[in-house]
Order: sequence, then C-alpha cells, then structure tokens
Amino acid sequence: MSYAVTDIAAAASVKVDQLDIISNNIANVMTAGYKTEHLRASVGDNLPDPTVDRIPRITSSVYVDFSQGILQRTGNPLDAALQGEGFFEIETASGPAYTRAGNFSINQEGRLVNKSGQTVMGAAGPVIIAGNDVRITQSGNIQVDGVTVDTLRVVVFENKNALKRGEDGFFFDSGEAGLGEPESINIQAGFLELSNASAAKEMIQMINVQRAFELYQKAIWTVSDQDKLSVSRVGRLS
Repeated sequence: MSYAVTDIAAAASVKVDQLDIISNNIANVMTAGYKTEHLRASVGDNLPDPTVDRIPRITSSVYVDFSQGILQRTGNPLDAALQGEGFFEIETASGPAYTRAGNFSINQEGRLVNKSGQTVMGAAGPVIIAGNDVRITQSGNIQVDGVTVDTLRVVVFENKNALKRGEDGFFFDSGEAGLGEPESINIQAGFLELSNASAAKEMIQMINVQRAFELYQKAIWTVSDQDKLSVSRVGRLS
C-alpha cells in the first residue's frame, strides 16, 4: 500500500472518531450539566530517522468544553444550578465524582441524592434532610424548616483538562487537576444548567465531517486506481 493511501486512511479514521464524538454530543443535548467533547487532530511524524522517507502521522486527542450551559427554571426547590465556576461533589462507588448537574431529590433515607440515587455531599459529609420545607440559598446553604443544616460542597479545579470523564456526566480527579475551594459560590435554586451542546451546531458539524469522510474515500479510490494503472503499464513495458 502506498504511503498516500495510508495517510488518507489515517485522516479518514480521525473523521470516524470525530463522528462518534459528535453523535454522543447530540445524544446529550437534553442532559443537564453535560459538557461537549471535541476532537483535536495534528500531523506529526512516526519515523525516528529523518533521512528515511517520512510517513506523516495524524495524532488526535479529545478535549472537553467546560463552558457554561443555559440555566433553565424548573421551579423545583431541590434543583440547583451553579453560576460560574465549580462542580458539585457526589459520593460514588468509585470515589468522589464531580458534576454540573444539580437535579437533586430526597430518597427514603432522607439523603439528598442525584438523579441516579447517589449521595450529594455537603461540607459536613452526606447531606441528610429531616424536615419538610427545604431551601437552597445562593451561597449553597441547605435550610430545613428555616434552620441551616449543611452547605452543598462545591469545588473548583486549577486544571480542569486533567479531569477524567466517567458515566452519567461525572468527572473524576486522579490528583492532577488541582482540587480547590471556590472563593465564592453562586447557586440558583429552582434552576438547572442545561447541556452546552447545540443540536444545530452539532448537526452542521456532523454533515461537514461526513462530507470530508466521503472525500477521503474518493481520494483513496483514486490513488488505488492510479496504482493499478501504473502496475499494468509497467507490466506491458516489461
């Protein structure tokens, strides 16, 4: 196989990966707190000896867009949306997880939990609710029947790009993201932060990627046909 076909096939493979990412973004357009992923590609070289014929190599990496989504009013006093930087901390079987999704509820044990039933963490540990009238203040205080019982644990990271993405919109810190406390907290109770994915933009991007992939396919066919033609001509000359 010629190097040209190898290079084009590598570029086409990146487009396939990009298509998978875009499809996932579209699938999570309605997921509260979801942060879109994007693929960054660059051309390098995979041969250590510069005197040898160089075979271009395309490398790619996925990065997360942490920009804030639109806040939507729900009217549910247990829903909470972070305005600005920060993540809610959730207790999971895999350790502390961090999310922007604040669609909370109270389970039968009186714990404040997320949509998957996992415990929401407060400054004093798991948030326990024992009362009827529950309110979340702008500073994150949880008031039950007029008494402050805890404060939602909100954290920030110096390097969000070091966070590892998990399921259910979670992010995990392996110790490299620079966990810290926010200088201030701005929580909007009765609101949810929507996904920062735009269905229209993602669909346009998907169409562009599909067209690019088709062009790569045609280019591979053209190069292959030229190779076959060259071989047949060499055979006739010999």
